[in-house]
Amino acid sequence: MKSSNIQNVHTELKVREGLLRLLVRDILAAEKADSGVDVILIDNEFMKQLNRKFTKRKGTTDVLSFGMKEGERGAMEYPSLGDVYVSLDQAKRQADEYGVDFEEEVARLVAHGILHLLGYDHADKSGADGMRRAEEIYLKRLKKANLSGPRLKS
Repeated sequence: MKSSNIQNVHTELKVREGLLRLLVRDILAAEKADSGVDVILIDNEFMKQLNRKFTKRKGTTDVLSFGMKEGERGAMEYPSLGDVYVSLDQAKRQADEYGVDFEEEVARLVAHGILHLLGYDHADKSGADGMRRAEEIYLKRLKKANLSGPRLKS
């Protein structure tokens, strides 16, 4: 499996990047992915720009995924499945709204974005249920790994 990168460009909100690296590695290994992903943690202003440019929607969103792989016959060979952009501002708002830990919400959004790159979709109830189950499995495994060993640090 190729390496993955985590980059936090948010000027105020921080998360333990080691925690996210563990999550990314677990998902990619379990899903037998042959490429890494790049995770970019951003603010709402940056997300608004991405959302407007690539989805033609106004306002912000919590996570956007941009795939870099083409089908098996595609001519493009790229060392990454794609990029996952997470708005830390939205993650903070949602964590407060859902009553969960901020880093847990960021991890859920990262998992969601990676699962999209791996072909999961939530366009219908069956797909949404499958995607939600996969997110829950990976978040439980992350929580168990983080609690069973020393606390992860960036």
